Amino acid sequence: MFKRWILSVGAVLAVAVPGAAFAQRDYPSRPIEIIVPFSPGGSTGLTARAVGTALEKHWDNPVRVVNKPGGNTVPAVQEVMQANPDGYTVLADSPASASMLEVVVPTLPFEVLERSFLGMIAQTPMIFVVPSNSPFETLEQAVDALKEDPSSFSWTSLGGAGAQDYTFRQLFKSVGVDVANTRPVASKGGSEAVTMTAGGNVMLGAGSWSAIAPLESAGNLRVLAVAAPERHPGLPDAPTTAESGFPGVEILFWFAISGPAGLPDEVVSEWSEALEAVTQDPELLATLRNIGMVPYFHAAGEMRDMVTSEKAVVEDLWAVK
Repeated sequence: MFKRWILSVGAVLAVAVPGAAFAQRDYPSRPIEIIVPFSPGGSTGLTARAVGTALEKHWDNPVRVVNKPGGNTVPAVQEVMQANPDGYTVLADSPASASMLEVVVPTLPFEVLERSFLGMIAQTPMIFVVPSNSPFETLEQAVDALKEDPSSFSWTSLGGAGAQDYTFRQLFKSVGVDVANTRPVASKGGSEAVTMTAGGNVMLGAGSWSAIAPLESAGNLRVLAVAAPERHPGLPDAPTTAESGFPGVEILFWFAISGPAGLPDEVVSEWSEALEAVTQDPELLATLRNIGMVPYFHAAGEMRDMVTSEKAVVEDLWAVK
């Protein structure tokens, strides 16, 4: 009799609370760690923290962001790729740690495309700039000077492989100039490259909006073009590269999440759906705007296709066979 009473109560509860048997979520159910392969303060780290906060709210589950810089991102990427494939240790991914990595480090201890791609959420375009006293008023004028005398044309480099190098190699290729005949000026990072440009140490520079904004607003830089399909919201009057006559030159420094190979399909789907959902979060959107990022959602499969395509473009630009 007692047993039948217990069973009947259980049946009533199951009817009264639809889905009660599935109320406990399988993933995530404990803290997630997002590893950033750069020092704090950069666009990747700032975006990771903003996205982590939005995901915490979305999942009602802790999301910790940990910076592990050094080694051209290899140690951090390798740590994630060797992590248990359960979705609790993931990577704040970008071109530097994905599509460009085999150019920077030709002998990697892993294959770039072996990771699990979970979704892309934001991007910031590279922006061509000159000192405010430069004679160049347009990107076309700068390219004319480049073609007239490549050997004296100076530009900001990150030592051979970086976002600036990617940007300029794409520009030079589009106008038929061999990068080996130009004059790169090395810097230690994107912010330094932009500062060098403002100081007149190069003829043409490139950088992200977060690095450019303070110097542009202070009148130390002139923006020539934005290397993106659409104008940047922070620079509504600045033309795109296509509008400037260079439609093939588009460089987006994107932010995404990836994980170790072999993540369960349900975990990949959960991440992809969560990243799409938080792109509607007003607080996240406001934070992204403040750090110069633009929402740019791509689902897991789309992210893999984009990285694969971008990797082929990078290898061609650097003539990696």
